[in-house]
Amino acid sequence: MSTAKYLRAHEDFIKNKLADKKGDFDWPALQSYHRAQTQFFQHERLIHLLVTLTFGLASLIVFGLVLFFPSLILAFLNIIFLIMLFFYVRHYFLLENGIQRFYLLDQAISKKIITIL
Repeated sequence: MSTAKYLRAHEDFIKNKLADKKGDFDWPALQSYHRAQTQFFQHERLIHLLVTLTFGLASLIVFGLVLFFPSLILAFLNIIFLIMLFFYVRHYFLLENGIQRFYLLDQAISKKIITIL
């Protein structure tokens, strides 16, 4: 399962539990599970941020080399780095927005716990 599908599946699972009108659910356990999943995605987000920054820096370095030492091989390498950078930025964008939605879901679970108390 891809990260995007896993993120969406977890988000849908939590939303379904929040929409369920039954009041006999173990909300603290759900919150604990949700926070564990959030930490997993935060870790993945950090790793992808580091990889994205590395590819961005590599792209800038190779671009600088192309300017000072024009070469078809370096230009081709720069194009490859830029394409990979595009996909890494796209994936990081998905993770960042997913984590932001997870924070909102955590707040909604906290409100459910507060109303029970």
